[in-house]
Amino acid sequence: MSGTAVKRERDGGHHAIKGFAYQFDASLLRAFDNPYSTVELEGKQDLSLENYHIQVKHRTDRFSISAIAPAVQLMFRQFISDNGCQFLLHCHFADQEPGLERELTAQELERILAGFPEEFDKSISAKFLSVCRIGFRSNYIDQFNEVLARISQHFHTRDVDEACYFHAILHGHVRDIILSNPIGGRNISLRSLRAAVSAARTAIFESAYVEQRGYDRYLKSVRKRYTLREVNITAERLFSFECDQMTDPESLAEVAVMLQNKYSSFRAGGKAPYLTFRGTPDELGIKRTLWEAGARFNDGTGYHGGVFRMDELIDPPVRDLKLKIVSGVHLPELLDKVRFKEFHDFYLNDPLRTPHNAVRASHVFLRSFEDLSHVL
Repeated sequence: MSGTAVKRERDGGHHAIKGFAYQFDASLLRAFDNPYSTVELEGKQDLSLENYHIQVKHRTDRFSISAIAPAVQLMFRQFISDNGCQFLLHCHFADQEPGLERELTAQELERILAGFPEEFDKSISAKFLSVCRIGFRSNYIDQFNEVLARISQHFHTRDVDEACYFHAILHGHVRDIILSNPIGGRNISLRSLRAAVSAARTAIFESAYVEQRGYDRYLKSVRKRYTLREVNITAERLFSFECDQMTDPESLAEVAVMLQNKYSSFRAGGKAPYLTFRGTPDELGIKRTLWEAGARFNDGTGYHGGVFRMDELIDPPVRDLKLKIVSGVHLPELLDKVRFKEFHDFYLNDPLRTPHNAVRASHVFLRSFEDLSHVL
């Protein structure tokens, strides 16, 4: 094995991570460039906007047809089944000028498809050439700086350090969207990016408020959020509680009863609020304590801990249960099926990112869940 090949093999992990970062930044640019559209991640291709599909590749060596062949074959395979699509290979090569775009030639496509394993009508190749373009783009560093500039523009950052901080938040948001959702549900938009940054800003502000003004005054300011507006009983709302080894189930039960009394109404259109517990909770113990305290809930399992059914959680056959409890493992599926008007995150250490489909979010730092009696 040559020295170059050995070095490439040893650097494989580095290049893979760099490739993902390059793709994440490309997805952020697409969201910034299309503020009223949704960008699908890791679906039929790396990125998709409606019928426009994009493969993203970053290479530090020279351009060659063999280097792009796998990506083009993926796009061609999709085109066979859906010839209404358009395609772009968003790529960087060391010897290609960023900004240059071109089509494949018939000879280049023939070479790429020489080893294509599936049968196809030869006439489809000519059609594919008319809808597929190669777009040479900036390298990793230059694209990163372009993303920082867009972040500064959209979020009015004070300096490059704050822009870098928000960049890290947005990368985390993109990563979580990909890892937490099935194919077809991995979507971002400028709105979801703004929500992710807003949640981070809120957490920073609240931490500083507690430090500078004192915890009691902070709780008084939080209380105003829950007392100075009317309760919309028809709204879907989700309450998240971060638990740890010191969490007292009795305190959670008291809070659950308060939420039940405040938000549950079975007048026309009334919605039972959802509760979820994260961290290291004894969920079975919490449920037992809640029931003993008078919190009447549906958890999608029917009676006696049966098999979980999402449709039974969302639309229960029994209408007199005033709360809904969803386990963390089922939360992504729930978020795909229910559009929440409100998201309330009560955290001890780390705030939870606002779900992409939540209209209004509140993140509240607590030292103990007993303190919620001063808030709700």
